[in-house]
Amino acid sequence: MIKNYLKTQLFAAFLIVASILKADPYSLVNISHYLQNLKILKADFSQTNPDDTISSGKIFIKRPGRMRFEYYKPEKTLVLISAGALAIFDPNGDEEPVTYPIKNNPISLILKGEVDLLNSGIVGNYKVSAEKGVLTIRDPKNPELGSVELIFKGAKPELEKFTIKNENSSSTSILLKDIEYPKKINDTLFSIPLETNKRRLKN
Repeated sequence: MIKNYLKTQLFAAFLIVASILKADPYSLVNISHYLQNLKILKADFSQTNPDDTISSGKIFIKRPGRMRFEYYKPEKTLVLISAGALAIFDPNGDEEPVTYPIKNNPISLILKGEVDLLNSGIVGNYKVSAEKGVLTIRDPKNPELGSVELIFKGAKPELEKFTIKNENSSSTSILLKDIEYPKKINDTLFSIPLETNKRRLKN
């Protein structure tokens, strides 16, 4: 009797969630589901910098905790995020990267293993139209560190653009193009020590 009741309740809950996802693709439940299942992403990107200059390149994301920005010419800069650090490799600079703790950068919010938009308190604002959803998230314990604005578009919403707004009020926008969701990406692509050693050997 109890088992049958529990099965009925679980089935009802499943139907409710399924109906929400179908009826409103831009619901916060649906966006949370997309981010929660976003483990690996590869895309081309166009970046608008704080001084309004434009950069471009290729981005790799592997959650939790890893990102790679490969900038095309003329910059040819490489930015790696892994093991709690953000490292910037300048092709014209030292072999050692300039490194910062990622915990102070709001981008760390979307790299966590669990992205719970409904219960974590990280949602600062969410605006929905017929064609897109605009989500702003920030650390509720440290709102002064900045925020990330994420824009989702498509019949089945996917991340199209994100803007990092830092504590000094500067912002950097990343527009994604030709998004792919590979099954695997080699962890060595995100290794700061491996990249540092490779550059030492070249010199």
